[in-house]
Amino acid sequence: MDRRLAAVLIADVVGYGRLSQIDEEGTRARFQSDLKEVFEPKFAAHHGRLIKTMGDGILAEFQSVVEALRCALEIQQGKADRNAVARPEHRIDFRVGINLGDIIVEGEDIHGDGVNIADRIQSLAEAGGIAISGTAYDQVKAKVPVGYASLGERKLKSIAEPVRVYRVVTDPMAAGRTIGARKRPRSWRTLAGAFVLVFLALTAATAWWRLWAPASEPAAKQNVAAADDRPSLVVLPFDNLSDDKEQGYLADGITEDLTTDLARLTGLFVVSRNAAFTYKGRDVPPAQIASELGVRYLLEGSVRRAGDDMRISAQLIDTTTGGHLWAERYDGAWADVFDFQDKIVSQIATSLKLRLIAGQRAAQIAGGTSNPAAYEAYLRGVELEHRGEPKDLAKAVEQFEQAVALDPDFGAAIAELSWAYWTASGVGSFENALSLSGDETAAKSNDYLEDAARHPSPGYYQLLADRLLPQQKSDEAIVAAERAIALDSSDPYAYHEMSYALTLNGRAADGLGFLSAAARIDPNWTTWRHYLAGLSYFSLSRFEEAVASLERIDFRIGNDTDVRDKYLGLELLIAAEGHLGHAANAASAREKIKPYLMALNYAEFTGLAAIQDLPFKSYADLDRVLDGLRKAGVPDLPFGFDPKSKDRLSGSEIKALLFGHGIRGREVVPAVNPYRRTTTIDGSFSATIGTQSVEGVSRIEGDAMCTFAPLTIRSCRVVFRNPGGTLDLENEYLFFRDQDRYEFSVIR
Repeated sequence: MDRRLAAVLIADVVGYGRLSQIDEEGTRARFQSDLKEVFEPKFAAHHGRLIKTMGDGILAEFQSVVEALRCALEIQQGKADRNAVARPEHRIDFRVGINLGDIIVEGEDIHGDGVNIADRIQSLAEAGGIAISGTAYDQVKAKVPVGYASLGERKLKSIAEPVRVYRVVTDPMAAGRTIGARKRPRSWRTLAGAFVLVFLALTAATAWWRLWAPASEPAAKQNVAAADDRPSLVVLPFDNLSDDKEQGYLADGITEDLTTDLARLTGLFVVSRNAAFTYKGRDVPPAQIASELGVRYLLEGSVRRAGDDMRISAQLIDTTTGGHLWAERYDGAWADVFDFQDKIVSQIATSLKLRLIAGQRAAQIAGGTSNPAAYEAYLRGVELEHRGEPKDLAKAVEQFEQAVALDPDFGAAIAELSWAYWTASGVGSFENALSLSGDETAAKSNDYLEDAARHPSPGYYQLLADRLLPQQKSDEAIVAAERAIALDSSDPYAYHEMSYALTLNGRAADGLGFLSAAARIDPNWTTWRHYLAGLSYFSLSRFEEAVASLERIDFRIGNDTDVRDKYLGLELLIAAEGHLGHAANAASAREKIKPYLMALNYAEFTGLAAIQDLPFKSYADLDRVLDGLRKAGVPDLPFGFDPKSKDRLSGSEIKALLFGHGIRGREVVPAVNPYRRTTTIDGSFSATIGTQSVEGVSRIEGDAMCTFAPLTIRSCRVVFRNPGGTLDLENEYLFFRDQDRYEFSVIR
């Protein structure tokens, strides 16, 4: 058995299981054809050695990591050329991972961490793309004419230490550049039996958030804490003392549930799970934690499980004295886990002289379960979901489905299924991991959201608000966000939803107040929170403060789940700089937005794109953004159309032309497809584009028409007369947005 340093390349078919279900023999034949006609010739040309195939995977070794990357680039280009002429159902995409590391050689085979890391990072590549490890990057970064997008350090399965990962960017404009990474935020894209609980908790929550002065950054912790005289507490991550270290999800889940349960106690302020978990695995003095989070009390503990037996130890610390208010150990069966949590909450309430909410266990009222097996599956799913990786999301879905199978009324698990599919929708890597299309993931999210309404949880109300806002239903979203906060006042995401809903509703000052409340329970400011602060200030015409908030965003492209948040931040920054007359700053921001246009598959950045990005209740709020974009030099319309042309239809003319009529024509961009649409007087419409059908509602906003359909986000288009068009050719009018263009005539 020998060891040596080598460049390892692993390629894997995207969605192989799904393709095989459709045509197993054909998929296998096409894989073998790619192996013989694309991979093996390129391996030989770059002095690589094919080690073996592993189902739908290919393993190769190179003496030079530079040659390995050049080979991978040529393979992916070759595959792109083959796919371009292949029938859609016959196309196969590969992900490629490359690592430079130590390998073990046994005969003709190789294995070890050097191989395992290459395998793990290939899953982080995009379909048709390449991902490389930090060790490989260090060798190739100045030797191959490509760019790199850092994904930061990633914890890879079965690999002890985090590994730096980079995606290879083939765009010539990115050559020689490396763009940075940031942490993934939660997707924004969003009760009769518990009415008394909701009302009481909402009253308390509404009262206390008003204590915070609006701010775009967290104030000094002691100043913020001083505004609230309630006892304040953080539940630190419980330690997993089980022999099976994989059961860490139990300790994490109990920590999170205790945070939620304690936040329901009237008169107690509880810091969020997000803030608490920044201390996981760190040896930080209690006084320092208290100072950094602005709290007085710390709850810490441990979980040990062996089979069905479990022990939970917990202690409550007063950081002002360093003393323990109480410490307790609970021994029993896993089935007693809910009783243990209730006892801990009760004893904290007694120690701090707080009032417990009487009646049924709060977690059950808020969409919980009394089934220990379902609860355990749910905790496994939450732990997997928090990892943020495509494969882990797919596994999380399996766990949530198991939880629901064990308890069909487990509302929190059903809501997490809806969240998971909503998170995946529109993100290729997640859709591929679930073997579903974007429409399929959106449809599943809708189905689960309807089911979750039977037993509403905080997560259900958060997602409901998230889904209502793009539909311009901010009044309803505010109600949903209120209920989310009432059921769990320790979750910063609920405050983010409320802030966003209030600002879109025309109540930006109130929106700022909820951001400050979010900062109190979680001092860590995310890209999305900075954006929300900027949006609120912008809506109040406080443009300098909007710029200050937005400039705190790290606008280097990170992973594919944070691209849209940063794009929205740049969009608003350009408009704010336009209002301030800062031409150079606006131009700089317009340059920064260009890579995001490519990442989001947008042809160009225009005011028309901003219309559908910002579903304000009042057009005046939207027009404030459009005016700033014009002042910054951003064109109103795509495709070179003149917004002041005599051929452009006004909003009233669009309504007169389309509402109450049927039209027929064709889609001409991005593809040619027959197009039909019928719109009623009240704006309800049904349309077919090629073989696809869609129904929804249309609304006039300014001089554009915006449409709302169940499985799509709001989209807005403008209409022009086509001077050379005729009724016979069905092209008298043009109807378009940034991503598409239609021509049509009115037929009835």
